[in-house]
Amino acid sequence: MGFVLLFYHFVLAREKTYQTNRWYLLGGLLFSLIVPFMPFGISDSLLTFSGNTEVPQILSEVIESPNSETASQFHANSTRNSSVSHTSYFEWLTPFLLYCYGIVTLLLSFRMIRQLYRMQRKSMKNPAISFKGHKVVLVGEEVVPHTFWKTIFVNQEQYKNHEISEEVMVHELIHAEQNHSFDVLIIEILKTILWFNPVLYFYKTVIQVNHEYIADDKVLSNGADIVDYQTLLLKMRAGKSAHYLSTGLNFNITKKRFKMMTLQSSRARSSFKIALIVPFFLILGITFGCEPANIEDDNLTDSISLELVDSETIKLNGKTVSSSKFEAAFSDLIIDPKRTIIDLKVHKNTTMGLVTDVQEILRENGTLKINYTTVEPNDAEAKEVWRSKLKSRNILDLQINEEAEVIVNQDVTSLSSLSKLVKKFITNNGEAAGLSENPEKAIIAIKTVKRTPHDTYISAIDKILGVYDELRNQASMELFDKPYKALEEGSEKRNKIKNLYPKRISITDPSRS
Repeated sequence: MGFVLLFYHFVLAREKTYQTNRWYLLGGLLFSLIVPFMPFGISDSLLTFSGNTEVPQILSEVIESPNSETASQFHANSTRNSSVSHTSYFEWLTPFLLYCYGIVTLLLSFRMIRQLYRMQRKSMKNPAISFKGHKVVLVGEEVVPHTFWKTIFVNQEQYKNHEISEEVMVHELIHAEQNHSFDVLIIEILKTILWFNPVLYFYKTVIQVNHEYIADDKVLSNGADIVDYQTLLLKMRAGKSAHYLSTGLNFNITKKRFKMMTLQSSRARSSFKIALIVPFFLILGITFGCEPANIEDDNLTDSISLELVDSETIKLNGKTVSSSKFEAAFSDLIIDPKRTIIDLKVHKNTTMGLVTDVQEILRENGTLKINYTTVEPNDAEAKEVWRSKLKSRNILDLQINEEAEVIVNQDVTSLSSLSKLVKKFITNNGEAAGLSENPEKAIIAIKTVKRTPHDTYISAIDKILGVYDELRNQASMELFDKPYKALEEGSEKRNKIKNLYPKRISITDPSRS
C-alpha cells in the first residue's frame, strides 16, 4: 500500500489525469489487500512444509533408536518439559493484543455507525430542495457546503440569502454525481479494521484531495473565473469543517490545490505515466505474491547449522551436543521462525529415532523452514546394496507419492490401515509366504518422491514407530511384567526386547525416485 502511494506521489500526483488517478488509487487499495494471496511471487521463496512440499530423506540400512518414541509421544514429553517462562509469555501476550485490537475495532465501528445514523437523521429531519436532480438539505447549523452520497448539505440561512454561489453548488454536485462518498466510506471501513496501519490515514487524505481536484476542474471547465473561484474558496476556508464521512468544499485548501487549477499538462507525458501503471502493478505482484519459490534464498536474516552425526551426537552451530541435551540447547536459541532457516545435515548412520525426535523439536519451536542435506557415499548404487543380500519377503516396500497415496508392496492402502499391515508383516514369523520370516529380519523400506506431502510422511513414520513400540511393550509385559519404557536403559532385559523387535527402517532419498 505504501508503494502504491509513493508511485502516485512521484509519478501521477502532478498530472491533471484526475479520473485516472482516482481509479488508480481505488485499484491500488484493492491490489494491496489481495496481493499477498496472489499465486505467484518471490517474497516467500523459502521451503515451507505444507501439502505439496518436497520431503528430504535419508538412507540407513538398519535404524535403531535406544530411546525411541513416536512423534506424538515425544510431543507430550517435550510440551511438559518446555520453558515455563517462554510459554507463559506468549500465553498472555497474544490474548492481550487480540483483546486490545477487538476493543479498538469495536469502538471505531460504533463511531462510524453512529455518524452514519446522524447523517441519515440530519437528511430526514431538515427541509430539502432539489438542485439539478439532487437533494439539497438545508441545515440550521453553520457549516460549509458538503456532500454525502447523493445528498448535498448547506446552511439554510446562507442559501436563502443567496450567499452560496452557483460554483459552490456545482462543486458539490460533482461529488454527488461521481459518488465520491463511496471512496471515502471504503477507506473508513478499512481504517476501522486496520486502524493500526498508518498508511491508510495518508491514503484517505490523498483520495479526498484528488476528489477536490476533480470537482475544481469541472467547475472551471464550465466557465468559472479562476481568480474569482479561488477567492471564493478562501472565504469558505474559515467555515466549520464538514463531517469526516463526507466531502467538503473547504477540504485541503492549499497553495498546491490552487496551482493545480492553472497547471498546463502535456498529453504525451501524461499518457506515458499512465502506461507505467500496469508494469508497476506487475512488479509489485511478482515481488509480494505468496507462491514459494526455490530454496535458494538470500533474504533470511538468521541461519542455524544443525548436523546429526550419529545416534548420540548432534552439532548445533558447530558445537557438539548430546541428543539428550539438544532440546534444551535449541530452546536457548532466540530465533524468529519466519526469518530463520535450519541447515540440517543428516549423516548416513543417523538413527531414524533421532531424526524423528529432532524434527518434532523443530516443529514445536515453530521452525518450518528447513534445508535438508544428507552426508553419504557418492556411489549411488551402493545405497541399496543391502537389498541384494536379503530375501524379498523380508522387505516391506512402502511408497508415498505426491498425491499422498500410501502404496504397500504395489497395493494402494490408507494411512488408517497402515499400522495393521506393518504389524502383520513384522509378526508373520514365516507363516505367510509373502511376509517376513521373523521380526529380526523384517525391514520397512520407505520411498518418497520430491513432492510427497510432509504431513503424510510424518503420519506414516508415526504409525510405523508406534507399531514397534506396541510390540516391544507387549513383549516386555509378557516376559518381565513391566512396560518396555520401565526397563532400565542398557539393561539385559531392555536389550533383549530390542533384539526381539529391532527397528529396521530404510528411507530412500527422494532424488533417486
